[in-house]
Amino acid sequence: MFKTWREEYRANQAARRQIELEQWEQEKRWREEDRAARQKAIAENSADLAVHNKNVKAGASVSYLTLVCHEDTWTFMATRAFGQWKPEWTQSVKPPITSSWAPTWTEQTTFTVDPNLPEGRIKKLPNGTARNGMQQVLLSGHNLTQLLSSLHEGSKEEDIATSARCSRLYGKLAEFVSLIDPDAEAGQTTGVTYRIDDSLDVAHVTR
Repeated sequence: MFKTWREEYRANQAARRQIELEQWEQEKRWREEDRAARQKAIAENSADLAVHNKNVKAGASVSYLTLVCHEDTWTFMATRAFGQWKPEWTQSVKPPITSSWAPTWTEQTTFTVDPNLPEGRIKKLPNGTARNGMQQVLLSGHNLTQLLSSLHEGSKEEDIATSARCSRLYGKLAEFVSLIDPDAEAGQTTGVTYRIDDSLDVAHVTR
């Protein structure tokens, strides 16, 4: 009786170990598949270095670009490019002490790279009587290349959400620089307005 119970116990333990081994191997395969899929996605998110170099060279010669986007989108891009940003900011230089904007600024506000966006270069856009968060930012070619470089680096990050966001926004700026014609007469399109504002097809909108 005891011998039979012992053999059954051993058999059960062996079966349990086999199940645990199979589960571990399955989880290992899933992890490897997830890792491969992640690496593939990140590789697809990041622009080829030669393409990126071409985009930066094209963007560097832009006088200025009027970029229209949501303040949250700009905050994400500006934080990556300049070290920090807050949605309510409308300039990157310390305002006069009498300014109503001064309470949002502290002596500890520093940038890894100076955006040099003084008052007037960032304007909040109205939407009827309430602001919807859209704004326009006057970017110099120098600003543009900073944004391109930081987003290109971000597109290679391990965090897939960050990689995807950086890749998408990089692509939007790259769309703009791809329209630049180096052979065109200079100054014809100075300050052209470019929107980051993807939308739905009107057929899918319920009014």
